[in-house]
Amino acid sequence: MDYNTSENIMAYNDDGVPVDGNSDINYLEVVTGTICLLISPPGLLGNGIVIWLLGFRVKRNPFTVYIFNLSIADFGVLTTQATFGILIILQYFHLLPFSFNIYIFLHVMNIFTFIASNFLLIVISVDRCVCVFFPLWHRCHRPPLLSTAVCVMTWILTLIFTTGAILLDLLKFVFLLNTVLLTPIMCVSTLAMLTKVRLRSLQQKRGKMLRAILLTLLFFLLFAFPINGIHSLSFLKEQYLHVYAYGYVCFSLNSAINPLIYYLVGRGNRDKRGRSSKRINKVLEKLFKEEEDCCRGNQEI
Repeated sequence: MDYNTSENIMAYNDDGVPVDGNSDINYLEVVTGTICLLISPPGLLGNGIVIWLLGFRVKRNPFTVYIFNLSIADFGVLTTQATFGILIILQYFHLLPFSFNIYIFLHVMNIFTFIASNFLLIVISVDRCVCVFFPLWHRCHRPPLLSTAVCVMTWILTLIFTTGAILLDLLKFVFLLNTVLLTPIMCVSTLAMLTKVRLRSLQQKRGKMLRAILLTLLFFLLFAFPINGIHSLSFLKEQYLHVYAYGYVCFSLNSAINPLIYYLVGRGNRDKRGRSSKRINKVLEKLFKEEEDCCRGNQEI
């Protein structure tokens, strides 16, 4: 957790990148690390199940390729956040010596996976918007490997952005880009989809996954936007420690909540006997298979 303060685990430069400095742990960091540590296990479990289902159990379609990659990015965010929390607690009680190299590695991985998650949600919002407004083109003329190519390019672009921003001390500009360019694109796409959904009666199978994505995008704006906004506002005025703490707790919640959204939306699915399954793997498998069936079908949204 990269709070820009001299009383931190370590010192950070103006772009939030760790540099050798004070290794004392303050109380707020312990509280924040503990909260993130409590948030991470359910999120890791949920995202792990999604990765397992889409990786080995359910045949991926062009859309679930995005969900698969988003879950990998969120799993990475939660892994680094949980590791941060463990290290902070252990060092606060002097059970583990401070290691600058470990913290710099975790910081880079945390930023890398968080930016990847941001970019992938932007891609998902645009893809769903195109699907809603141009269903015929999306179903019949969309290149079959477009999703895979876009995801590969997203990871490559994220790597370039992260590496360049850290090496050139421009990390705040990445958060500023998220705030002033990418987030408005997501807002416009989400509002457009909400309007379209309200004006047209969606078929049930298509509607379930679309509702899940709309909720995912809305929670992203609620939970992931604060950390982007905090870093952007720091151009004008340095933010207080508790503001950074709030931002990092929020983006931990953002990475953990997506599988819960899929589960709650898909829980209404019933089997052939009319019973609703409550096992998360069965619910998610059913939801993703319904999306696969919809992609194969010729129904119009």
